[in-house]
Amino acid sequence: MFLKKMITSTVALSMLAVSVLNTTTAVSADAVSDTQNAINTNKSETDKLLKDIASANADNIKLQEQISDNTEKIEKLKTDIDQSNEKIDKLNGQIEGAKVEVEKRTEALKGQLVALQKKSGDTVSGNIYLDFVINSENFSDLVSRTFAVNKLNQANKEALNDVKEAKDQYTSLLNEQEKTKANLQSDKSELETKQNDLKSMKEKSDQQQADLNKKIEDNKATLVALQSQYEEAANAVKLAQDKANAAAQVADAKKENKNDNKATENKTTSEATSSSNAGSISQGDGSAHGIVAGNTYPWGQCTWYVKQVAPWAGNNWGNGGQWGSSAAAAGFRVDHSPAAGSIIVFLPGQSVGGQWTADGAYGHVAYVESVNGNSVTISQGGMGFSNPAGPNTQTISGAGSYIYIHR
Repeated sequence: MFLKKMITSTVALSMLAVSVLNTTTAVSADAVSDTQNAINTNKSETDKLLKDIASANADNIKLQEQISDNTEKIEKLKTDIDQSNEKIDKLNGQIEGAKVEVEKRTEALKGQLVALQKKSGDTVSGNIYLDFVINSENFSDLVSRTFAVNKLNQANKEALNDVKEAKDQYTSLLNEQEKTKANLQSDKSELETKQNDLKSMKEKSDQQQADLNKKIEDNKATLVALQSQYEEAANAVKLAQDKANAAAQVADAKKENKNDNKATENKTTSEATSSSNAGSISQGDGSAHGIVAGNTYPWGQCTWYVKQVAPWAGNNWGNGGQWGSSAAAAGFRVDHSPAAGSIIVFLPGQSVGGQWTADGAYGHVAYVESVNGNSVTISQGGMGFSNPAGPNTQTISGAGSYIYIHR
């Protein structure tokens, strides 16, 4: 009877131990599952942030191009205004010269009149020219004086008219040039206003990019913490599984030592315990992920090819479009600066140099062979190419619009 009670107590304790281990395993497995879900959510949020950054970067590039174009236009207008000022200064000089010439002609005319007055003697009519003619000594002198007066009048009249026409012409040109300068100044003011607006927009775009990058860094820190939590939970699951297996082995050993009269009872107890243990192991199956050496990506996929040519890339980084967030979480530098030897990431649905589009669900990755200005030459693999295992080479423009992972 004592033996029966002892055996019964031992079996009960074994079942209790397995039950407790099953509960612990179930809790740990739930923690693993919850943490994995949180990691997936974090990566999805990071992928969205990377898309937003790519879009913001493209807008920033366009704004910078508009600012550069505006700057060139403003500089050209400054040059035109300077040239207009030079013309205005020249015309002002010519007008002043014409004024001086009129004054000289006037003084010369006064001198001529004084000379005539002296030569004509006493005034008769009050008109110097007429007195000059009237006071002629004889007919021949009269004719000569009349001819001289006519020639003098005509010459002075023509000279004064020429000077006046030149002055009027210079004044007209000056007015026209002043009007041109005013138009140039107005255009310059409009461009400068537009330039200020563009710079303000670019500052906002820069701030938006900075905010998005901060969110990426925050997500990266959260992801690192989640991955650490995931590893702890996975280790707890494995430990619980090991303890459950050990308890099952102890129970099996005790069953073998029971007498024949208790064989059926022991068998039933053993089956119940084994069933309970099997359920515990099943709950933790596949929850803990180990690090596998080599290339774990499926052959013929873009991720497989990049891992082959860039062994430093991590396993388990997910689909191509997720590599940016996964690499950032792993501590790699991720930005929009192309460099030979880096990995280029195409987000789901993103255009690949305007030549084709990355898969809308998985995205794409490739290896950067070289960089030339705003263009990059990449090599890649994938089932969509004639050579799935790669390399398939392609040169694309708009390099600053894509995400790059640096070693």
